[in-house]
Amino acid sequence: MRRVPSALRSFFSTAGYFQKGRFYGTSTPACWNCKKQSLCKQNMICANCRRLQDVNSGINYFELLDFPTSFAVEGQKLTQRFRQLQGLVHPDKYSNTSTREQNNSADWSSLINKAYKTLSKPLERGQYMLELQGEQMPQDNTALNKAFLMDMMERNEEVEDAADSGTLEQLNAQIIKELDTMAQTLSACFEVNDLAAVKATLVEMKYLLSIQSTIKKKLQRLMGNN
Repeated sequence: MRRVPSALRSFFSTAGYFQKGRFYGTSTPACWNCKKQSLCKQNMICANCRRLQDVNSGINYFELLDFPTSFAVEGQKLTQRFRQLQGLVHPDKYSNTSTREQNNSADWSSLINKAYKTLSKPLERGQYMLELQGEQMPQDNTALNKAFLMDMMERNEEVEDAADSGTLEQLNAQIIKELDTMAQTLSACFEVNDLAAVKATLVEMKYLLSIQSTIKKKLQRLMGNN
């Protein structure tokens, strides 16, 4: 039987993948190699023969990265889990294996990358959590009040009129504070499942991120001219 690499043993031991009760039940698909129903959590690795399985398309990003479905995500822990998983499935590790495992490696690696990029950004994470409940963020500004829209117009004008990096950095610092506050608001709203407030806050966050993007581009231009 194929030996388990030390990195694999360490990760699964830490994450509890081989602990009692962490295996899927009788509905678990059989391993494509040994045909046994002994796949680990996420159906990623066969606990019997250690072969890398086909991508489990039904798993959500939180399950994949072994996080509870919550808006409050610890960034450092998320990055650590991402690197651990990528270390297990990276295509370089499967260059001398079967074509099936090589393809599975590429598929898992792509899915893990997508999951990490989504969960590591508050806006994308919030949108994804809405999707898990069959909801979507509004594509228009009907959820916004006029005062907020007027404020955004004024912010855009301030960015456009800013002639030096110091002013732009001050504007960006203010936006960073507001984005942090919005992230806290989103966490609280998801906790009580106030999806209307979630949607409104996500739309506001999208506006602020757009202004922040404009600031960063203008800063780059100013730095390039110096």
